[in-house]
Amino acid sequence: MEMMSLVISFIEMTSIFLIYNVLINGDIKKNICKKILLSVVISLIYFIFTNIYYADPLIILIGILFLNSMIISKRENKDTIVTYIEFIVSSMVLFGVELIISLIVYVIMGSDNLSPSIYLIILTVIMCIVLYLLHTSKVIRRIEFSKFFSKYKSINIIILNLFVFFLFIKVLMSNEIMNTKIMIPITTLGLILIGVNCYFYVFLYKMFNERKKNEIKKSFNPLINDLISKLKANEHEYKNHLNTIWSIAQVTPSEEIKEKLKEYIGNIVDDTEEFSMLLNIENTIIKAVLYNKAQRAEKLGVKYNYKVSSDFKEIQLDNSELTVILSNLLNNAIEATSFIEKKEVIINITEDERYYKIEVKNYTSNLKSEDLTQIFKVGYTTKGEGRGYGLANVKAIVDKYKGKIQMSLEDDMINISILFLK
Repeated sequence: MEMMSLVISFIEMTSIFLIYNVLINGDIKKNICKKILLSVVISLIYFIFTNIYYADPLIILIGILFLNSMIISKRENKDTIVTYIEFIVSSMVLFGVELIISLIVYVIMGSDNLSPSIYLIILTVIMCIVLYLLHTSKVIRRIEFSKFFSKYKSINIIILNLFVFFLFIKVLMSNEIMNTKIMIPITTLGLILIGVNCYFYVFLYKMFNERKKNEIKKSFNPLINDLISKLKANEHEYKNHLNTIWSIAQVTPSEEIKEKLKEYIGNIVDDTEEFSMLLNIENTIIKAVLYNKAQRAEKLGVKYNYKVSSDFKEIQLDNSELTVILSNLLNNAIEATSFIEKKEVIINITEDERYYKIEVKNYTSNLKSEDLTQIFKVGYTTKGEGRGYGLANVKAIVDKYKGKIQMSLEDDMINISILFLK
């Protein structure tokens, strides 16, 4: 019986590690041998304290989860508290599975007094199924839980609330109170609690995201207002332009009139079209960043061309991340181009059936093909000490969403393309 209890503890601890690998690392096999060895050691510690020294199982469980967190956080260079929350979530998945098993057995048999060996078999089979479903789930693979827990601290309160509930269930089960009819209402209450907490978090998540979007839009409003003012100023000057055109026609020799008028009208149309094209872009962030960088390019004497055929409506990036990518790519291109003879930057923002695509091209000098692999590394720069973090930040965001970075160098023109799956 004691040996069976040890084996069950091992299966439970291994399941927690595997769930952690799937949810947090996105790879069920990551350091699996070391984690199985750690499961053996920790299961022995749990068994010794609970069966030999008769320590409280829940206190030992909480301590073991924290011990796991300390060990894993050191090995993976992560924050210990965040890692602790991640292990709590992983253990709650296991507790939830155990609770469902007990409920099903109770409904079928009228009692959950299973022999340890049968319980072990059922737990192992169901955990294998759960791990397979988690591992193959596209939704789970898309969510980066580690960064999620680090970024949104409010979720930790909800997780701790749910963890306390599961500990309460554990107390009932360990004292065999769950053998009574109270099991069904307790389980129902647990499901309601989980649902309410999830709804509460979704509400908070949407509220924080909306607030963040509004803050970013508010910061860009002066740029948009300036753009609109310039367009209105151009429209106001049309009368003056017409008078100038009439005057050019009067004072220019007949053989030069066509060329002079073509040149003058071309300048007017180019300026007006530039502002009109920006105003036609629906995405406020794209519009504001492009306008802001257009002003910077103009000050540095850099020719600045852009084409926007997508508003990135369904892209996973939030506004701040889109701002970081566009701003850093354009800052880097404009600044690099300002020091050479061919001062031109081209940006294309497009999409196709599979990808959202940001493409930035600019002329460069003294850059070799082998240098391309270094561009997105932290600290790499040709601009002096204390620089070289902008493109590294871009890469971090691209990696977060499992995007792609494509680079090429041809005829002194570097082409950087960022692709995000739809």
